[in-house]
Amino acid sequence: MRSLLRGLAAAALGIVAIACSAQDGSAKFEEGKHYQKVRKIQPPSDPKRIEVAEFFMYSCPHCYAFDPTISAWAKTRPADVDFVRYPVTFGREIGRVHARAFYAAEALNVSEQVHMPIFQAIHERHLPLNNDAQLQSVFNSVTGVLPDVLSATLKGFAVDSRVRRAEQMAMDYGVTSVPTMVIGGKYVTSAAMAGSFDEATKVIDFLVDKVRRERAGG
Repeated sequence: MRSLLRGLAAAALGIVAIACSAQDGSAKFEEGKHYQKVRKIQPPSDPKRIEVAEFFMYSCPHCYAFDPTISAWAKTRPADVDFVRYPVTFGREIGRVHARAFYAAEALNVSEQVHMPIFQAIHERHLPLNNDAQLQSVFNSVTGVLPDVLSATLKGFAVDSRVRRAEQMAMDYGVTSVPTMVIGGKYVTSAAMAGSFDEATKVIDFLVDKVRRERAGG
């Protein structure tokens, strides 16, 4: 009997320990410290999907350093999560040049091929990529896109309108630095808020679950 009681007590303590662990895992991220609400909450276009958005700049060394971590996270994201990137300009012409390059790559279906080479050209080869000729060199070397095709795409209305939309979204969300992550159109976090790149992905997972529960009325 005594042995049975000890076994039951141990099992009960195990359950308590598990419960405490789960509680501690969710409680360690605090609003106002590790994350906060965006300036202007955006309703989801599809309530069943959760958008995780990275606001970044190609010229930002922190964005370059964060990219491998967030890219790895994106490959293992939950099935109901959409990962998107939005280039930020902060009103700078170089930001607009790089934002146009980002959306031109999307329009030409070569985003995966040129995303990292653009970062590498700027931060490893120290090319500013501040004109069409330098951008054409990068695009052509890794994708074979012809210079005149890229030039026309960079100057196109579709690319310009998407750059403007990204700028507006950054302002609506209250993005003031990069890289910044917006989850579910409602919460914002960053490596600076979380404490590290790896910890930022944990906060993202926490916020994805938080948005999911809130939408379900939990």
